[in-house]
Amino acid sequence: MNKHTIIQKARAGFDEDFLKKNYMEERTGDVEHLLKILSHLNITSHSRILDLGTGSGFLAFPIAQADPENTVTGLDIAVRTLAQNREKASMMGLTNLNFMDYDGINFPFEDNTFNYVVTRYALHHFPDIEKSFIEISRVLKTGGILFISDPTPNGIDDIRFVDTFMQMKDDGHVKFYLKSEFTELAGKHGFQLIASFDSEIRFPSDRTEKYLQIADSIDETIIESYDLEVNQGQVFITEQVVNLMFKKL
Repeated sequence: MNKHTIIQKARAGFDEDFLKKNYMEERTGDVEHLLKILSHLNITSHSRILDLGTGSGFLAFPIAQADPENTVTGLDIAVRTLAQNREKASMMGLTNLNFMDYDGINFPFEDNTFNYVVTRYALHHFPDIEKSFIEISRVLKTGGILFISDPTPNGIDDIRFVDTFMQMKDDGHVKFYLKSEFTELAGKHGFQLIASFDSEIRFPSDRTEKYLQIADSIDETIIESYDLEVNQGQVFITEQVVNLMFKKL
């Protein structure tokens, strides 16, 4: 599957899910996780922040609310979701928050635009991760902060079962990355890891039928490592999450 097809599938899938009432909040919303991210970022006033793969603005809204002197831009491919976000920001009077769409590859910003780039639960959908890191480095100022939060394969999942599982929903999932893979990618493009913490996410999935077709062929220890459970027509899965903060050198 080429990267443009992946982007098209992701765009359609995101808009379908994000526009369902409370759909994403019930699956990925986590106030404790949000507060921990904001605490690690400790964003200084008069900063420009890019929320990459913003979705429904889980990070963008609270960051904008925290300090009206900061300027926050949410970037995503989900056009209809962004329109909804703009309406919400307007209703909340958040004049320091805006949302932009793009082609999923090239960031529509000048070099050295932002002090912070933050991204949560998004990079596994990016079809050209190398290009994405080039773009992140380009738009981030020297000394700026890159914060990544994304699910990662469990330690014993040597067959990357979790990627197979996530791809059962045709929404453009590409790959989950290990901490070492993110660190290597970031290092190639001028970033140094300065802080990290681990978390996890457990959510229901609509992949039940496809999962049951392959469940018997998967090593039981891998299934147990993700605490996979079929309950009331849905598959529940627990995924580990890496949270990494880098500084651009």
